Amino acid sequence: MHVILVPGFWLDASAWDEVAPVLRAAGHSVEAVTRDGDTLDEQVAALVEKLDDVATADEPVVLAGHSGAGPIAYMAADQRPSLVAHLLYVDTFPGPEGGCVNDELPVVDGVVPLPSWDVWEPATVRGMTPELREAFEHRAIPEPAAVPSDRFHYSDAARHTIPATVITCEIPATDLATMVADHQTWAAELVATEELSIVGLETGHWPMFTAPRELGELMVQALAPAPTQAPAR
Repeated sequence: MHVILVPGFWLDASAWDEVAPVLRAAGHSVEAVTRDGDTLDEQVAALVEKLDDVATADEPVVLAGHSGAGPIAYMAADQRPSLVAHLLYVDTFPGPEGGCVNDELPVVDGVVPLPSWDVWEPATVRGMTPELREAFEHRAIPEPAAVPSDRFHYSDAARHTIPATVITCEIPATDLATMVADHQTWAAELVATEELSIVGLETGHWPMFTAPRELGELMVQALAPAPTQAPAR
Protein backbone atom coordinates (compact mmCIF):
# COMPACT_ATOMS: atom_id res chain seq x y z
CA MET A 1 0.00 0.00 0.00
CA HIS A 2 0.98 3.63 -0.34
CA VAL A 3 1.21 5.09 3.16
CA ILE A 4 1.03 8.85 3.71
CA LEU A 5 2.50 9.84 7.08
CA VAL A 6 1.22 13.10 8.57
CA PRO A 7 3.15 14.51 11.55
CA GLY A 8 1.55 16.06 14.60
CA PHE A 9 1.95 19.54 16.00
CA TRP A 10 5.35 21.23 15.88
CA LEU A 11 6.74 18.55 13.56
CA ASP A 12 7.52 18.23 9.86
CA ALA A 13 7.88 15.23 7.57
CA SER A 14 11.30 14.33 9.00
CA ALA A 15 9.62 13.20 12.23
CA TRP A 16 8.91 9.88 10.47
CA ASP A 17 12.49 9.25 9.32
CA GLU A 18 13.01 6.23 11.59
CA VAL A 19 9.53 4.78 11.05
CA ALA A 20 9.34 4.90 7.26
CA PRO A 21 12.11 2.29 6.68
CA VAL A 22 10.16 -0.28 8.71
CA LEU A 23 7.11 0.20 6.49
CA ARG A 24 9.21 0.08 3.32
CA ALA A 25 10.90 -3.13 4.45
CA ALA A 26 7.43 -4.67 4.67
CA GLY A 27 6.74 -3.76 1.04
CA HIS A 28 4.81 -0.52 1.44
CA SER A 29 5.59 2.68 -0.41
CA VAL A 30 5.85 5.59 1.99
CA GLU A 31 5.44 9.33 1.69
CA ALA A 32 5.89 11.59 4.70
CA VAL A 33 4.40 15.07 4.32
CA THR A 34 4.68 18.38 6.12
CA ARG A 35 1.33 19.94 6.91
CA ASP A 36 0.69 23.15 4.99
CA GLY A 37 -1.76 25.96 5.68
CA ASP A 38 -2.67 28.55 8.29
CA THR A 39 -6.06 27.08 9.22
CA LEU A 40 -7.39 23.61 9.86
CA ASP A 41 -9.39 23.64 6.62
CA GLU A 42 -6.34 24.74 4.63
CA GLN A 43 -4.27 21.89 6.04
CA VAL A 44 -7.07 19.45 5.28
CA ALA A 45 -7.37 20.81 1.73
CA ALA A 46 -3.63 20.32 1.18
CA LEU A 47 -3.94 16.70 2.28
CA VAL A 48 -6.99 16.15 0.08
CA GLU A 49 -4.98 17.51 -2.85
CA LYS A 50 -2.27 14.99 -2.04
CA LEU A 51 -4.86 12.20 -2.02
CA ASP A 52 -6.14 13.31 -5.40
CA ASP A 53 -2.59 13.26 -6.75
CA VAL A 54 -1.57 9.78 -5.60
CA ALA A 55 -4.69 7.71 -4.97
CA THR A 56 -7.21 6.06 -7.25
CA ALA A 57 -10.32 4.04 -6.58
CA ASP A 58 -8.38 0.94 -7.68
CA GLU A 59 -5.36 1.74 -5.53
CA PRO A 60 -6.39 3.68 -2.42
CA VAL A 61 -3.90 4.83 0.17
CA VAL A 62 -3.35 4.67 3.91
CA LEU A 63 -3.46 7.87 5.92
CA ALA A 64 -1.48 7.86 9.16
CA GLY A 65 -1.85 10.84 11.46
CA HIS A 66 -0.02 11.52 14.71
CA SER A 67 -1.43 13.64 17.54
CA GLY A 68 -3.01 16.83 16.16
CA ALA A 69 -2.75 15.44 12.63
CA GLY A 70 -5.11 12.56 13.39
CA PRO A 71 -8.22 14.74 12.99
CA ILE A 72 -6.68 16.35 9.89
CA ALA A 73 -6.24 12.93 8.29
CA TYR A 74 -9.80 12.03 9.24
CA MET A 75 -11.28 15.22 7.80
CA ALA A 76 -9.39 14.57 4.56
CA ALA A 77 -10.70 11.01 4.47
CA ASP A 78 -14.21 12.36 5.00
CA GLN A 79 -13.83 14.29 1.75
CA ARG A 80 -12.36 11.33 -0.18
CA PRO A 81 -13.55 8.12 1.55
CA SER A 82 -13.24 6.03 -1.60
CA LEU A 83 -9.53 6.84 -1.84
CA VAL A 84 -8.53 5.81 1.69
CA ALA A 85 -8.03 2.11 2.44
CA HIS A 86 -7.10 2.47 6.10
CA LEU A 87 -6.69 5.15 8.75
CA LEU A 88 -3.90 4.87 11.30
CA TYR A 89 -4.12 7.04 14.41
CA VAL A 90 -0.83 7.35 16.28
CA ASP A 91 -1.70 8.33 19.86
CA THR A 92 -4.65 10.33 18.60
CA PHE A 93 -8.27 9.98 17.55
CA PRO A 94 -10.81 11.77 15.33
CA GLY A 95 -12.70 14.26 17.44
CA PRO A 96 -16.48 14.75 17.39
CA GLU A 97 -18.28 17.21 15.14
CA GLY A 98 -17.68 20.71 16.47
CA GLY A 99 -14.70 19.70 18.57
CA CYS A 100 -11.13 20.90 18.17
CA VAL A 101 -7.61 19.65 18.82
CA ASN A 102 -6.85 21.89 21.80
CA ASP A 103 -8.10 25.45 22.20
CA GLU A 104 -6.17 25.91 25.44
CA LEU A 105 -2.71 25.99 23.87
CA PRO A 106 -1.27 29.48 24.41
CA VAL A 107 -0.86 31.75 21.39
CA VAL A 108 2.32 33.85 21.36
CA ASP A 109 2.82 36.49 18.67
CA GLY A 110 0.23 34.87 16.43
CA VAL A 111 1.52 31.30 16.67
CA VAL A 112 1.44 28.38 19.10
CA PRO A 113 5.01 27.49 20.10
CA LEU A 114 6.08 24.16 21.55
CA PRO A 115 5.10 24.33 25.24
CA SER A 116 7.62 23.82 28.02
CA TRP A 117 8.07 20.22 29.07
CA ASP A 118 6.66 20.76 32.55
CA VAL A 119 3.11 21.21 31.21
CA TRP A 120 2.87 17.59 30.05
CA GLU A 121 1.67 14.63 32.10
CA PRO A 122 4.32 11.98 32.95
CA ALA A 123 2.72 9.49 30.52
CA THR A 124 3.01 12.04 27.70
CA VAL A 125 6.78 12.47 28.01
CA ARG A 126 7.55 8.84 28.82
CA GLY A 127 10.70 7.82 26.98
CA MET A 128 11.64 11.37 26.00
CA THR A 129 15.23 11.50 27.17
CA PRO A 130 17.03 14.83 27.61
CA GLU A 131 18.67 14.23 24.22
CA LEU A 132 15.33 13.58 22.50
CA ARG A 133 13.78 16.63 24.13
CA GLU A 134 16.63 18.83 22.99
CA ALA A 135 16.39 17.48 19.44
CA PHE A 136 12.63 18.11 19.44
CA GLU A 137 13.15 21.70 20.63
CA HIS A 138 15.60 22.34 17.79
CA ARG A 139 13.25 20.95 15.14
CA ALA A 140 10.00 22.35 16.55
CA ILE A 141 7.94 24.52 14.19
CA PRO A 142 5.36 26.86 15.78
CA GLU A 143 1.79 26.04 14.83
CA PRO A 144 -0.47 28.62 13.15
CA ALA A 145 -2.71 30.09 15.85
CA ALA A 146 -5.99 28.92 14.29
CA VAL A 147 -5.18 25.25 13.72
CA PRO A 148 -5.52 23.94 17.31
CA SER A 149 -8.84 25.74 17.90
CA ASP A 150 -10.57 25.48 14.51
CA ARG A 151 -13.61 23.18 14.65
CA PHE A 152 -13.98 19.72 13.14
CA HIS A 153 -16.71 19.23 10.55
CA TYR A 154 -17.70 16.26 8.44
CA SER A 155 -20.07 15.60 5.56
CA ASP A 156 -19.90 11.99 4.31
CA ALA A 157 -21.03 9.08 6.47
CA ALA A 158 -18.92 6.81 4.23
CA ARG A 159 -15.98 7.84 6.40
CA HIS A 160 -17.26 5.35 8.97
CA THR A 161 -16.67 2.47 6.56
CA ILE A 162 -12.91 3.10 6.38
CA PRO A 163 -11.04 0.54 8.55
CA ALA A 164 -9.12 2.26 11.31
CA THR A 165 -6.45 1.37 13.84
CA VAL A 166 -5.58 3.39 16.93
CA ILE A 167 -2.06 2.91 18.25
CA THR A 168 -2.43 4.25 21.76
CA CYS A 169 0.66 5.13 23.77
CA GLU A 170 -0.30 7.23 26.78
CA ILE A 171 -3.47 5.28 27.59
CA PRO A 172 -3.47 1.46 27.78
CA ALA A 173 -5.34 -0.16 24.91
CA THR A 174 -7.80 -1.88 27.25
CA ASP A 175 -8.67 1.43 28.92
CA LEU A 176 -9.21 3.16 25.58
CA ALA A 177 -11.34 0.29 24.30
CA THR A 178 -13.51 0.55 27.43
CA MET A 179 -14.01 4.27 26.85
CA VAL A 180 -15.11 3.63 23.27
CA ALA A 181 -17.41 0.81 24.38
CA ASP A 182 -18.97 3.22 26.87
CA HIS A 183 -19.81 5.56 23.95
CA GLN A 184 -18.10 8.52 25.56
CA THR A 185 -18.90 11.76 23.75
CA TRP A 186 -15.33 12.51 22.66
CA ALA A 187 -15.14 9.07 21.02
CA ALA A 188 -18.26 9.44 18.85
CA GLU A 189 -16.37 9.02 15.57
CA LEU A 190 -14.50 5.97 16.85
CA VAL A 191 -17.78 4.48 18.05
CA ALA A 192 -19.25 4.96 14.58
CA THR A 193 -16.25 3.38 12.82
CA GLU A 194 -17.41 0.03 11.49
CA GLU A 195 -14.02 -1.72 11.60
CA LEU A 196 -11.91 -0.42 14.49
CA SER A 197 -8.83 -1.93 16.11
CA ILE A 198 -7.05 -0.54 19.18
CA VAL A 199 -3.49 -1.64 19.98
CA GLY A 200 -1.12 -0.43 22.66
CA LEU A 201 2.48 0.74 22.56
CA GLU A 202 3.81 1.48 26.02
CA THR A 203 5.73 4.69 25.47
CA GLY A 204 5.04 8.41 25.42
CA HIS A 205 3.20 10.68 23.02
CA TRP A 206 6.02 10.81 20.46
CA PRO A 207 6.66 7.13 19.62
CA MET A 208 8.36 8.03 16.34
CA PHE A 209 11.23 9.22 18.56
CA THR A 210 10.98 6.95 21.60
CA ALA A 211 10.04 3.65 19.90
CA PRO A 212 10.21 4.09 16.11
CA ARG A 213 10.81 0.45 15.18
CA GLU A 214 8.05 -0.81 17.46
CA LEU A 215 5.70 1.83 16.06
CA GLY A 216 6.54 0.84 12.49
CA GLU A 217 5.99 -2.83 13.26
CA LEU A 218 2.55 -2.13 14.72
CA MET A 219 1.64 -0.12 11.64
CA VAL A 220 2.76 -2.99 9.42
CA GLN A 221 0.66 -5.42 11.47
CA ALA A 222 -2.37 -3.15 11.19
CA LEU A 223 -2.08 -3.15 7.40
CA ALA A 224 -1.45 -6.87 7.00
CA PRO A 225 -4.15 -8.75 5.06
CA ALA A 226 -6.52 -10.74 7.24
CA PRO A 227 -5.64 -14.44 7.20
CA THR A 228 -7.88 -16.49 4.98
CA GLN A 229 -9.65 -19.44 6.52
CA ALA A 230 -9.34 -22.85 4.93
CA PRO A 231 -12.62 -24.13 3.53
CA ALA A 232 -14.50 -26.57 5.73
CA ARG A 233 -14.16 -30.19 4.74
